[in-house]
Amino acid sequence: MNVPLMNAPLLKTPLLRLIERMDAAMVAPADDLPPLVTAALGESVAQPDWLTPEQCRASHDHYTRHVLYGDPDGRYTIVAIVWGARQRSPIHAHHTWCGVGVYRGKINEALYHENADGGPPVLSNIAVRGAGTLSFDHPNDGIHRIANNEVDPAVSIHIYGVNRARITTGVNRVLGWA
Repeated sequence: MNVPLMNAPLLKTPLLRLIERMDAAMVAPADDLPPLVTAALGESVAQPDWLTPEQCRASHDHYTRHVLYGDPDGRYTIVAIVWGARQRSPIHAHHTWCGVGVYRGKINEALYHENADGGPPVLSNIAVRGAGTLSFDHPNDGIHRIANNEVDPAVSIHIYGVNRARITTGVNRVLGWA
């Protein structure tokens, strides 16, 4: 006889679990946000193959953003960014907080600091971030450029403290230098 499992917990996909954890982070004290976001990202990027092939598809021309979820209250947006071979972002800072987890491959993050003379930002360090690497930046916390220096695509999951409708205009403060 087949008996339905009435009290069995619903199986949650990694994305649903990430959303659930982010919703909890949004009502926690502000100082708890960075560790809560990175812990949620860490759990999600540790799960293999939950992004669809479409969400891992790269463009030949530029890095590609795939919006995975926009919080209905506008508190955050979850994005998969696919970095094709030798693709990179412009040098930029963020208008909002941002958590990043590397899902697949390797990305290089070039870190910069302001130039005292008002010229181009000055390179201070390059960090190689492999799958499972996590980071969190506060608004205007730093200047960086992300690049995939490999031939195989890399995928990173980003959570931005911005409404989905502003994902292309409310996140990056592009500094204009190549």
